[in-house]
Amino acid sequence: MSHSRKILFSALAALSLGGSLRAENWPHWRGPGFNGSSTEQKLPAEFSKTNNVKWVAPLPGPAAATPIIWGDHVFISSTDVRTKTLRALALDRRTGKERWNQEVAPGFRLDDRSNLASPSPVTDGELVYFLYGTGDLVAFDFEGKKVWARNLQKDYGQFAYQWTYGASATLFDGKLFVQ
Repeated sequence: MSHSRKILFSALAALSLGGSLRAENWPHWRGPGFNGSSTEQKLPAEFSKTNNVKWVAPLPGPAAATPIIWGDHVFISSTDVRTKTLRALALDRRTGKERWNQEVAPGFRLDDRSNLASPSPVTDGELVYFLYGTGDLVAFDFEGKKVWARNLQKDYGQFAYQWTYGASATLFDGKLFVQ
């Protein structure tokens, strides 16, 4: 795979530097407190592609989603450059090795500046939910088995936005919210 096609996700690796496998879970893009902060201690103050990186994982294509972490799983949304599809991935938190990689739907991008894998996944520790700019919303268990799926644009009509859809779903009080 050429360097341009091999997408390295070093920011993901930096999130895993918290030390032990039992570090705080990060269940959605804004973290456990819904504010982007963590109670973890002794996190690195600096990192780069080579400094303070535990592992690097290739992704099948570009995305704007942030990873989420639960236990020893790291979940991330992505596109696939080769197949022009939307993907849901789970990586091993300790090694960065792929646990599973599921195709969700056809789709890649609407223009040359964005992609349809911008919303970040969210989890309650039992299921992980992935949302894409196509309106595809899908739930997987931690083993990668699809539990359910639906397309919100088919149910409610075409999304109306100026730029590519990027709002992440969130869970609160046992309910899944989609903007």
